[in-house]
Amino acid sequence: MVIRTEASRLIGAGHVVRCLTLASALRGAGARVRFVCRERPGDLCERIEQSGFGVERLPPAASESPSDPWNAGPWEDEARASLAAIERGGPRPQWLICDHYAIDDRTEKALRTVSERILVIDDLANRRHDCDVLLDQNLIAGMQQRYNELVAPDTAQLLGPRFALLQPEYVAARVGLRLRQGPVERILVFFSGADVDNLTGLTLDVLASLGRPDIGVDVVITGAHQFASDIASQVARASNLTLYRDLPSLAPLMARADLAIGATGVTSWERACLGLPSLAISMSDNQRAVAAELHRSGVVRWIGHTGEVNAVSLRAEVSALVNAGIDPAWSARCAAVVDGAGAARVSDVLLVNADTDLRLRRAEAADEGLLLEWANDPATRANAFSTDPVTAEGHQRWFAARRDSATTRSYVAETATRTPVGQVRFDRHGQGWEIDYSVAPVFRGRRLAGPLLRAALRELGREFPGATVLGRVKPTNQASARAFRSLGFECRSDERGEVYTATALPDEVER
Repeated sequence: MVIRTEASRLIGAGHVVRCLTLASALRGAGARVRFVCRERPGDLCERIEQSGFGVERLPPAASESPSDPWNAGPWEDEARASLAAIERGGPRPQWLICDHYAIDDRTEKALRTVSERILVIDDLANRRHDCDVLLDQNLIAGMQQRYNELVAPDTAQLLGPRFALLQPEYVAARVGLRLRQGPVERILVFFSGADVDNLTGLTLDVLASLGRPDIGVDVVITGAHQFASDIASQVARASNLTLYRDLPSLAPLMARADLAIGATGVTSWERACLGLPSLAISMSDNQRAVAAELHRSGVVRWIGHTGEVNAVSLRAEVSALVNAGIDPAWSARCAAVVDGAGAARVSDVLLVNADTDLRLRRAEAADEGLLLEWANDPATRANAFSTDPVTAEGHQRWFAARRDSATTRSYVAETATRTPVGQVRFDRHGQGWEIDYSVAPVFRGRRLAGPLLRAALRELGREFPGATVLGRVKPTNQASARAFRSLGFECRSDERGEVYTATALPDEVER
């Protein structure tokens, strides 16, 4: 697999950090991963190599400016350079992962010649993409429709913080998670590597003005920070401040903090994962919508945008929180947004195939929303005998009645890392059971229908040995027809279409 991404003093480190997290998850699952990055001040290429991944370096950009930090030049130049780097680095990758704001569908079309599939990581929704999977880990108003006009109808979309690419340290730190409440005793200050307005320095001045040496403050910057020496001087003047540089993870400092002050980028999800309330300042235009939704959801208190926030407004917010203390409900809202398992989920999306071990469990109340989402997928509705969309109210009533019914057995299939890949339901009719199943849209085309049905038939057979089961298939749904035939089902036709019948454990299921 190849990851095309960037970091620099102006871009910041967030794109490379989240791609390193995904690369580590993929490597842990057995994949080989390499990077393609442009040489820039603060490019993090050495950090990538220190993490055990190869890097193909592209020549530096002609120029950089805060108004155009990516500056990849004409798309044709970017395509040629990336194509050459990918071909230099090794065999044709199964997946190309693009996390790059200056790449759009034109470059992606060109890169399809050197990769089987493409995953795009984006959060701007400002350009078209030619990709198989699109990932946007942000919480934003209207996110379910945000990319509909920017990608093909069959592009799988992984949307929301459940796919946030967080380092495994955050999952580990959630064990025994404490809800913050009461007095603020420790504050974490971090504004990413692209802190060109020195919000770090502004925040330290504000904290000093509070006259609260009893509150410990952890300050984190990168080695590329333009104001590093000024910040070091500020820290040296106060006994309650501690300075850290180039930390591999913020998880330990976040776990012990009561409050964070920082940007609304990738660290928003890290703070939320650990239930850490934060005062946030957006640092780029694309962060504004995310910041607004996080504020509306009560996950952060958005003070404003960089350049609009001053010492007076920041001091008012910090002082009010320090005087009032932390409401535990705020901390709980944060922890509920992100569970930290996003990298494992995305890794599964890229790697799951017909040989993946699927584990079945009975459907639970928490699955209601996911099953409704799958049921209303356009391809699922097209293959259903009733093509009308399923309403949320109707599904809620139906699901509540069926889930614990003696005449229904409903299963969800998951990977070893608990990523759901499909569902199978058996409804009893007389002496037999009728099958309803679907593969999650993002896993279609992986030949999972057979393994999914095989696992479910085994579960049903354990409880009802020798039961008769049937699957009703539209004549146009050849994929399902092939899946049933591969498991030894016998085919016949009736007035509604093709019917496939078998015992719960035909010989092919046992193999």
